[in-house]
Amino acid sequence: MNENLPRRGFLLGTLGAVGFGLMAKAAAAPSPLPPPPVPIPPLPAPVVTPLNYHSPALQPFVDELPIPETRAAAGELAAVSGVHRYHRDLPETRSWGFGRPVLGPNLEARRDRLARIAFRNELGTHVLAPHVDLTMHGVTELDRTDPRFTVHLHGGANAPDDDGHPLIAWRNGGGPTFSYANRQEAATLWYHDHAMGITRLNIQAGLAGMYYLRDEFDTGRADNSLGLPSGEFEIPLIVQDRTFNADGSLQPMVGTYIPQGFNQSGQVGDVACVNGMAWPRLQVRRTLYRFRLLNGSNSRPYIFEFSNGMPCWVIGTDLGLLDAPVPTPSIRVSPGERVDLLVDFSAFGDGTTVDLINTARNDLGNTVFMVPELRPIMRFTVAGDGPAAAIPARLRGGAGLPDALPPLGPPESVRTVTLIGLNDDSRAAAVFPTLMSLNNLAFLSDDVDMAAAGAVEQWDIVNTTPFDHPIHLHLARMRVIGRQPILTSAYWFANLPPAFGIRWAPSADAYAIGSQQGPPPWEFGWKDTVECPTDTITRVLVHWPAVDELGFDPDVALTVPPGAEAIAPAEMAGMDHVSGAGEIRGYVWHCHNLDHADHDMMQRIRVMP
Repeated sequence: MNENLPRRGFLLGTLGAVGFGLMAKAAAAPSPLPPPPVPIPPLPAPVVTPLNYHSPALQPFVDELPIPETRAAAGELAAVSGVHRYHRDLPETRSWGFGRPVLGPNLEARRDRLARIAFRNELGTHVLAPHVDLTMHGVTELDRTDPRFTVHLHGGANAPDDDGHPLIAWRNGGGPTFSYANRQEAATLWYHDHAMGITRLNIQAGLAGMYYLRDEFDTGRADNSLGLPSGEFEIPLIVQDRTFNADGSLQPMVGTYIPQGFNQSGQVGDVACVNGMAWPRLQVRRTLYRFRLLNGSNSRPYIFEFSNGMPCWVIGTDLGLLDAPVPTPSIRVSPGERVDLLVDFSAFGDGTTVDLINTARNDLGNTVFMVPELRPIMRFTVAGDGPAAAIPARLRGGAGLPDALPPLGPPESVRTVTLIGLNDDSRAAAVFPTLMSLNNLAFLSDDVDMAAAGAVEQWDIVNTTPFDHPIHLHLARMRVIGRQPILTSAYWFANLPPAFGIRWAPSADAYAIGSQQGPPPWEFGWKDTVECPTDTITRVLVHWPAVDELGFDPDVALTVPPGAEAIAPAEMAGMDHVSGAGEIRGYVWHCHNLDHADHDMMQRIRVMP
């Protein structure tokens, strides 16, 4: 066990037990009636959290929404340093992006066609150098001046060497060449940095982009058999909350009480950025639009609604289409999740404005830490006619359509996993030195999870913390079974965890209160990331792909290419950064609150053929 990692404290777990009455927000089905219109103020609401950092007052909806170009998933894509202005009234500042000043292009690939991309590190010094936390796994002073990076295709079923493993990364001048098999149905994936210990900073600086996987049904062309909008009417929306300093630069810290250079329980901003622009506006025509919406935030979940109460139609989740469009006035999306939406502006006159807003309230943890809530996201202004379009009746399970989603069959096994909050006493210089853990284990402990290729498991994810957590599994795909509240205090004290570093994952079934709630209809599809509310068992059916589906052995040892650096598991006890040593196998699963994933809410999992 790494002695530089946290000691024994369970303060946050106890805090979670106190909050057992705040349950399962994500599991609640949307109201059948549209909510009343929500007014949008001309400026953000007054500051009510004096211990937090806050952006300068910025007028919403004055900048046009940038729409990244769509290009083939092939060739070379450099991660570069640029200069970007996030808002009309902010100065320009340094930022990172893939071939552009911030974020990256929409990469487009075709099912069963190999996509080979050479990523290159041309980042220079770290945009957020003062905030690089030297107590994180494998992080050194060099990450401030010559930062590591890698790329993970989030949602892609790829070989271990092509998955962007966080233990292997490249500094300036180097980079991986990854091959993506694309042996999956059409879906909205995304690509982002995954370098161990600095992922939260690298993504916040701009290293993320969309990846559209097409197939013979969802072709991306105007004549697609599903009748879905395409071309100018298919638009990515990457939503990320940010806090800005007066000089236009990013402020990744939440609380003024946290010393600079320390990780925190979550980065939550007071300004909504969409596609890298603060509170943008988009002119739309009177027709049907398809919005590929990604919650690319570090920590914040959203409940997206429209200010006039109109519905949207959900047509897809993380890994593909639903059987039919699901109308809803609101939809909850946690970090890392994607939703595929149809929005109909055809009934509005010229000059009509409709705002996309967030109505999510803070969970218990973020209420305690005085995190501000965030309402406005972006504005749509209607102008001019568009082509005639209609909501399709079905998307799967009919003639000329993909196969219907299969029923939720019985699992071959049931696995309980626990989400725990700890005191990190080794970081006593920080106020509220928090650490999040999976199964009471540090990342890179000797206790590695195991799974079998082709197996179908039920995972009971028990959240004992006061924070909601989006859990992401690499390689696997999931279906949500349901969520059930638990009496965390009873569960916790009846099964007191052992010393940190010893697996702790007792069943919570005996502590359930109330009946299990099934997922809302818009969450019926295939997922790779699932939100796990505080004080709740979130049950999911996990499908590990078979070897013949994958076309490769998922348990080969990863190679460390020339120019790459690896953090070797055998060397982690001393927190030493080593180059090219040790054996690394398999994949990872982790919380997609990026601050949690960096410290320490990530585990390795080997998928055996």
